[in-house]
Amino acid sequence: MDKTLIRRRFARSVRSYAEYAQAQRLIAERMCAMLRPLLPDRPSDVLEIGCGTGTFTRLFMQHFQPARMTLNDICPEVREALTDILATDYNGPAPNNSAPSRPRECMTRFVCGDAEHCNLPREQSLIASCSVMQWFEDPERFIKRCHDLLAPGGILALSTFGPNNLHEIRSITGSGLDYPPLQRLRQMLSSAGLETVTAEEESIVLEFPSAIEVLQHLKHTGVNGITRTSWTPARLARFSDEYMLRSGTPDGNVTLTYHPIYLIAKKD
Repeated sequence: MDKTLIRRRFARSVRSYAEYAQAQRLIAERMCAMLRPLLPDRPSDVLEIGCGTGTFTRLFMQHFQPARMTLNDICPEVREALTDILATDYNGPAPNNSAPSRPRECMTRFVCGDAEHCNLPREQSLIASCSVMQWFEDPERFIKRCHDLLAPGGILALSTFGPNNLHEIRSITGSGLDYPPLQRLRQMLSSAGLETVTAEEESIVLEFPSAIEVLQHLKHTGVNGITRTSWTPARLARFSDEYMLRSGTPDGNVTLTYHPIYLIAKKD
């Protein structure tokens, strides 16, 4: 896992992510809906791992009013997309020329760093991470770390992706991430001493006019962070033809499949 390459490509997508991340927004909406019956209206201390440009963050703040919320991301560049949320961080006042969308009484801060290794606050009532864990080198160790950071009775809410994720790309290029299946992820929660509350999976199928549009979508959301493909005109033409052959629809579009997995667990 080349995290330097991943960070660089996500940094390039900061300005375009919100426009192109249709599947990620649907996943964030479902995560918030799953948490609604499990959380009080005003959670005390919330840590979000891999906040990105704030897709989940803003939805969460619309549904809940956390007293304190720490946002983490490996990319310092996302900081500019969070100025409507952040009031202060560890380095002092944040530039903020717009009215904050967060509740006024919510204290927010941003911690930049690799969540597998950087310092993060303890005694959290909720740790949430939406569409991020697939990028980690050791997801099992990360889940154990989350257990240690949670307060007794705290909740861990994760969404990641399953083995069928982006299968159209993998079938042609042969490259992709290693996505553990749902049952293996449930075992990780149990091994970490967490009680599974919810474990679900689904498919989200997007359609695009062409394979080129698929590649643009992946680029604008930073999801191309795992590949180093050099797209020559000939290679791009072959890819487009094969993509249409394998994943074309009757109306002339092509598909791209996301396979989200949702996990909610509690620390006894």
